[in-house]
Amino acid sequence: MSNRTTVPIVRVAELGDAETIYALSLRAIRGSAAEHYTPDQLEAWVSARSVDQHRALIEHTRTLIAMVDGEPAGFVAVALEPWNTLERGEVDQLFVDPAYGGRGVARALLDAVADVATVTHASWRAAPVFERNGYLPEETETVHLNDQTLTRVRMRRTPRPPSRPPPPTL
Repeated sequence: MSNRTTVPIVRVAELGDAETIYALSLRAIRGSAAEHYTPDQLEAWVSARSVDQHRALIEHTRTLIAMVDGEPAGFVAVALEPWNTLERGEVDQLFVDPAYGGRGVARALLDAVADVATVTHASWRAAPVFERNGYLPEETETVHLNDQTLTRVRMRRTPRPPSRPPPPTL
């Protein structure tokens, strides 16, 4: 019997996962968001990221990783209390590796934080995913990174228990 599964298994991120989720975020930005932002905007977004930032994210938020067939397929980070610029309940990052898009990874991750997640600042790529999970747009925002200006949408929802059975966890 094989341990391989196509169902995302969600687990808590550990400090040693920082490099993995950093690299995953870069693949997602350059791959999945490419239809929504210019190459210069994508590179400004990528250059604003670091392994150390992802390590701090793991230390200060609920950061979960979705595994598919034993490989990291996506991650989410939500603030359980105010930290840095985040408010309580804010989904700071939701990234899915482009190789795993359309396989329920984002849904599994958002379901795993549905009890606390209430707000996000979604990229244009992520906004439809959040909308399908009950978030409503509030306003368009502008972000300045290096010499680039990116737009995103602030979205909010009422906290709820997961609508689907929780994904398997490790």
